[in-house]
Amino acid sequence: MQRIKVLIADDMKETVDLIRKVLNIEQENFEIVGEAYNGEEVLKLIPRLKPDVVLMDINMPKLNGLEATEKITTEFPTVTVIIMSVQGENEYLRKAMLCGAKEYIVKPFNYNALLETIKVTFEKNKARSVNLVTTLDEAKNAKIITYFSSKGGVGKSVLALNSAITLSKYDEKKVLLMDMDLQFGDISMMVNKYNAKTILDVIDDGQVESFENIKPYLYGHNKNLDILFAPSKPEAVEFIGLGSIEKILKVFQESYDYIIIDTGINFSETTLHILDNSERILFVSTMEIVSLKNTKLGLQVMESLGYDKDKVKLIINKFTTSYGIDKKDVQEAFKHEIFAMIPHEENIVTPSINKGEPYSDNPKHQKLKVWKSLDTMCKQLNY
Repeated sequence: MQRIKVLIADDMKETVDLIRKVLNIEQENFEIVGEAYNGEEVLKLIPRLKPDVVLMDINMPKLNGLEATEKITTEFPTVTVIIMSVQGENEYLRKAMLCGAKEYIVKPFNYNALLETIKVTFEKNKARSVNLVTTLDEAKNAKIITYFSSKGGVGKSVLALNSAITLSKYDEKKVLLMDMDLQFGDISMMVNKYNAKTILDVIDDGQVESFENIKPYLYGHNKNLDILFAPSKPEAVEFIGLGSIEKILKVFQESYDYIIIDTGINFSETTLHILDNSERILFVSTMEIVSLKNTKLGLQVMESLGYDKDKVKLIINKFTTSYGIDKKDVQEAFKHEIFAMIPHEENIVTPSINKGEPYSDNPKHQKLKVWKSLDTMCKQLNY
């Protein structure tokens, strides 16, 4: 058996010496490759010492154990980090797991338990790494398509849901729909899944590191479409950090052909990150004058962010000529080509929302203009 290479990181020399003595009892299983007394030192030593496991104290000077752990799991993903702490409360355990630690052990620890924890945790992480390597050739690189609007009530979420369903029926494409309107997302209502797990559950449970961990939190709408719902309460947005969103998106991009994202009506840090990383931004407006005005302002913001017209596409939803404005008027107002116009068929769309039965799921609706227009748009996205 190959010995497990361990780097001990603790600001107390007495603790480091004690752990060294414990590990030396089983020299056939463990090799101590180094010691570190602050978080910054750990990061400097890893490239040179190449440890398998870092035993990390949670309270470290210069860079605390949680901050150092987050950097290690990002920069050195094959290294297993085990957090050590005198605090055994669930809150500390949750924070450690969110930062990427694979295990958490409370001081003072039983020496046999410490040895067993290192062995078991290392073997589990090693198995995950092997599985990642064997499936690397099958990894996908999902195209991110984001729905955005600068005014509520334009039907953005309805389009996001129904286009995700439609794309999932093309050539067995694997599609994920993310409801990233973190305060007022309502896609769960549109598919009758009021009490389903949400992105907040993923983050609270510290399961952001791999698709294997996140998958139980997804709702499988059909065999090719999964949905990650927004939190049920607006205040939950305070507990969802950008770092967690970045990790989740990275995991999903390796597992799907398309990621459809429904954003909030804002330019928050999270929304801007999503927009930056989107291959297509579908900016949704209606023919109402207030919506058109807000859309024009929003498109100016998009331009100031450096997004070109190949990335940002204008969608006119609920299209009707009864407002006294036609397609030519809109194009002249925006100097922006209209990517798609989805007709106004309230008698179909509104009941589908109220019943939680997306119209794209009903084969009878494929003869309707609203579905045909959506299908034409999705075929342009499927390239």
